Amino acid sequence: MRKTDIVIIGGGAAGLMAACAAAQTLKKKGAVVVVEGNQKLGRKLLATGNGRCNLTNMNVSSVHYHGDVNAIGSLLETYSPEFIRGLFREMGLVTKADEEGRVYPYNLQAAAVLSTLRSCAEENGADCVIGSAAISVLKTKRGFLVKCEDGEEIEAAKCILACGGAASPKHSCSADGYTFAKDLGHSVTPLYPALTQLVCKGKLMKSLSGMRCAVNAALLADGKPVYEEGGEVLFSDVGLSGICIFGLSVYAAEFFNMGTVKGTPHKTLGVSLDCLPDWSFTEITAYLNEVRMHFPNRMAGDLLSGLLNMKIGYAMVQSAGIDVNVSAKFITAAQLQKLASIVKAWHFEVTGTKSWNDAQITAGGVPLREVNAVTFESKKARGLYLVGEMLNIHGDCGGYNLHFAWSTGHAAGKSAAELRS
Repeated sequence: MRKTDIVIIGGGAAGLMAACAAAQTLKKKGAVVVVEGNQKLGRKLLATGNGRCNLTNMNVSSVHYHGDVNAIGSLLETYSPEFIRGLFREMGLVTKADEEGRVYPYNLQAAAVLSTLRSCAEENGADCVIGSAAISVLKTKRGFLVKCEDGEEIEAAKCILACGGAASPKHSCSADGYTFAKDLGHSVTPLYPALTQLVCKGKLMKSLSGMRCAVNAALLADGKPVYEEGGEVLFSDVGLSGICIFGLSVYAAEFFNMGTVKGTPHKTLGVSLDCLPDWSFTEITAYLNEVRMHFPNRMAGDLLSGLLNMKIGYAMVQSAGIDVNVSAKFITAAQLQKLASIVKAWHFEVTGTKSWNDAQITAGGVPLREVNAVTFESKKARGLYLVGEMLNIHGDCGGYNLHFAWSTGHAAGKSAAELRS
């Protein structure tokens, strides 16, 4: 049996940051053990930000989080974006922010973030045990007993659950962290996939698959806008994707799992795309009339080809009920106005979200009322800590979820090392 001071279950973002903080405090070989079931640490971390790792955002605030948001004010105040960047700089990683506040490693390689974390943990005495997942966590008189798949048992005074969530299972070992938490006295709120594509009704989607457009996207609950976000939308064969759509998906996931949006019950969900945010309805109408006047023999399907992606414009003409093969001179003023209205507010009925396989994060988790929101020590089992995606907090797309992982991991690792049982 291996004996240690602190055992951390999960070698992802929160777990590795916890290992760094704990090992830097204890500075003793073998005092911190990280248990990761995958053959490699940080598999999900390597996939973030399209392999560039958007590790925080200069605009971090509670408005970018969902769940038990009222409990994390102190955490976000202590762990500011500058603080997180400073932690990585002390470990040897330089970062940079883009125009929208997203922070990346200077070399734009997620692998550099993982290498920095692992090096810091191991250089300060932490051991990383990979390839054998934890299968049970038991509370004992001396602390905790962790049993692994290969039969190894680890006894530790403190235990940090950093198991991640149910999202993107191809990058995770399992979602057993929630089971461990329940076995140790915690409750878990309903879980559902978030930051994922929206599935939309209609045959139109397949013809648009792969097309992109800069939009202002609005989520409609019972026909009324409840949330808006600008950015690039990506049309897929089943619906809508892109960073701005991921922002909407947080609320869509709530709707399809709870029947509510921002806590209020609703019956239907849709998306409205303004595909020319910088143009007014009047300006678009004038442009279409100009095209009809100067190019009377141009086919209706090409009416928007001078403004938008040609396939997207063609689909809009179809959506307006205009025969795409008719000459522009035969199109009425009313039809042009209807087409202009679609450009400014193209409606899609949302029928669901993609599955756990396609989701970036898990919405839901252990309620924050069951942990100390400064140290993240459990109120149910002394010496147990819960961090990152284990908790009922999820953030918007743009580095907010990794920021929460670093913050909770560091707070828990430091506290566990400083507060000896």
